[in-house]
Amino acid sequence: MTNKNKKTIAGIGGPAAPSKQSKQKSEDSQDYSSFKTVLFYCMLIVFLPVITFFLMKAVVLDGFFEMSEVKVNIFSAVGAVVSLHIALGLYIYRAYFGAASSKAPKED
Repeated sequence: MTNKNKKTIAGIGGPAAPSKQSKQKSEDSQDYSSFKTVLFYCMLIVFLPVITFFLMKAVVLDGFFEMSEVKVNIFSAVGAVVSLHIALGLYIYRAYFGAASSKAPKED
């Protein structure tokens, strides 16, 4: 068997190579899309409660209501926990219902 036949049989050369490249690009595109989605939700889960805590503390509770410092911190923490649960709920909803609509194309 010559080297040319070995390369073609192994899948390195020949007409099958462009389809493997397009398949690889498609998989890379899907991986990048998944990475962007997970990164977005990770940032939302980390930063939304922190921003909520300090906005509630500084703007809403200290600015509009006359409360003690302990009460302000407690209500701010409760708001941060609620925002965390909302972010987690959005992520779980996307993971559960978004996976059904993003099925990979069927290959024969």
